[in-house]
Amino acid sequence: MIKSFLKIFLPTTLLLFSGCSKKGCKDPNAINYDSSAKKDNNSCLYEEFDKEVLLSNITNNYIIPSYNQYNLNLKSLDSSIKEFTQQPTVSGLSKVRNSWHNALLSWQDISFIDFGPSTLIILKTQTNTFPADTFNIDKNITSGSWDFNTISSNDLKGFQALDYLLNKRGLTEIERITYYTNSQNARDYMNAISDELVTNIAYVVREWSTYKNDFISDFTTNANGSSVSEMINSMCLDYEFFVRRGKLGLPLGIFDLFSNDPLPELVECLHYGQSLPFIKRSVESLQKYINGIHYSSNENGIGFDDYMNFVNATSNNENLSSVVNSKFDLILTNLNTLNDPLSSELVTNNSQVNLAYDAMQNLVPYIKVDMTSALGVLITYADNDGD
Repeated sequence: MIKSFLKIFLPTTLLLFSGCSKKGCKDPNAINYDSSAKKDNNSCLYEEFDKEVLLSNITNNYIIPSYNQYNLNLKSLDSSIKEFTQQPTVSGLSKVRNSWHNALLSWQDISFIDFGPSTLIILKTQTNTFPADTFNIDKNITSGSWDFNTISSNDLKGFQALDYLLNKRGLTEIERITYYTNSQNARDYMNAISDELVTNIAYVVREWSTYKNDFISDFTTNANGSSVSEMINSMCLDYEFFVRRGKLGLPLGIFDLFSNDPLPELVECLHYGQSLPFIKRSVESLQKYINGIHYSSNENGIGFDDYMNFVNATSNNENLSSVVNSKFDLILTNLNTLNDPLSSELVTNNSQVNLAYDAMQNLVPYIKVDMTSALGVLITYADNDGD
């Protein structure tokens, strides 16, 4: 009788003890979640975000098409400049100005793609440094001698030097035509600027044809130097330093430690008198880029918004991707309340320009701190402005 009891009791007891101590993955978010596990054994496995798809989408559907469009627009600009400098006319000058406007707009679409081939030739600062050094531009033209191969020449060339040459203030259109008709040096200078812009983008487009495969395949880590890290650092730096600070903060006098008075002469496209189209385009393009939206079709592909959603990134219990997009929308809403010329608006409508700047500033911590933290990316550039 006792032996029979033991035969029944002992196996049952062992099962009870075994059930109480069962180990496994207890995280419901894990792909190997075990609902019967009583103790977690650190065996949880998680589905990984497909960063290769993200890199492929942004590379093939934004980066390459945007570079190609910019390249086409520069060729159009170069053609109109060549035509104008051969025979200066009012209609020719107008054509150059329109081509320049379109090329500069498309530059805003790619200025934040500042990694890989573009960094090797320092494309950004060679292309759109402002304000232009008008004194030394005139000096170069007078002497008939210039060297664009030095760092100190960045404010003597590019789009902003063309802004000055195409839109010299205080002159009528006829007087501008007379200037170019009488100055071979001025015509040569304009051609030299255009030639370099075309040469630079041709190099970048050519290099990306082979660079892109290695770039897309570098998806296993977000460590410094990885494709994801390069993309995020580049767009954060461009937005924080070149857009928020350069296009609006500096002209507002935000960073002037002495007076904080507006500095209208620092706006982009000072001589053209239109700055806002380029600020808006830079914000719109960066928003598309983050969201993985195709450059040419506006189709919504896999982007950093999806990556943030995948890792459940939040801010005050709201999806971080939604917060980031709402901040972008608010920036554009505030920019749309302003009028060109921005150089005048800084003085006559200063409070509203400050509101637009505040909206731009408000985005910085969400993309530079919250997004990078959620995605495990370290900011590698130095900035002393604060967030």
